[in-house]
Amino acid sequence: MTPSASTVRVVIVTGGGTGIGAAITRAFAARGDDILVCQRDEADAAAARAALSEAGPGRIRVVAHDLTTRGAAQALVADAVESFGTVDVLVNNAAVTGPASGRGLLELTDDGIDETIAVNLASVIRLIRETGRVMAGSGHSGVIVNIGSVAADAAQMNASVYSATKAGVHALTRSIALELSPHGIRAVTVAPGDIATRLSGDGQPADDGTVAPDAPYWARTTPLGRRGAPSDVAETVVFLASAEAAFITGTVVGVDGGWLSY
Repeated sequence: MTPSASTVRVVIVTGGGTGIGAAITRAFAARGDDILVCQRDEADAAAARAALSEAGPGRIRVVAHDLTTRGAAQALVADAVESFGTVDVLVNNAAVTGPASGRGLLELTDDGIDETIAVNLASVIRLIRETGRVMAGSGHSGVIVNIGSVAADAAQMNASVYSATKAGVHALTRSIALELSPHGIRAVTVAPGDIATRLSGDGQPADDGTVAPDAPYWARTTPLGRRGAPSDVAETVVFLASAEAAFITGTVVGVDGGWLSY
């Protein structure tokens, strides 16, 4: 059902043009919300515009900002306010697994460490700061949804920096939920498990969601017996940003098919 003009929200989704991010963008657009998608460069932004061209009925605008650079978060939020008037929901989805993943701690380069922290954690902090200022100044409530990971709570081989950044996101969510609550701003982390996207490799689920015996480890060890779909994460994000979740803040919601309980 398309919402009335009074209930249309303005949503920022970082990395909203591919994978889980694109599913989140489509889910908000299907509800009728206005979405500003941020991609890292103009090539990615152009690809996202093409991929999301038929999503709706909500309006989607795609812009390019490298959020690892100072001033980019402020520019992105200014884009949202200029385009749609305010910001009601922020979804911090953009992240990288490398170049600090897939290699042992003793093999990591300084550049790889810095890049992963800059994208996965520092940019999230800056964007929350800038968005929080707009939300707090608007006089109405807002919602911040950070995309974390089960990697924050379960050790994985050759993913030390990635896991550390996601643990940082989980801790950040709890802190800002406390700090921003007087302004009516909620903050929640969604922690996906194994989600079938282009970046997550092979082992795509069959039409019925089942996984072949030779599928990757994550798929075989998920109690629900299948890999997650991007829509599993997206629908959770949309719910947490809704009025129905008005008493949920400062927590981590797992979307992992029970993987952490395995």
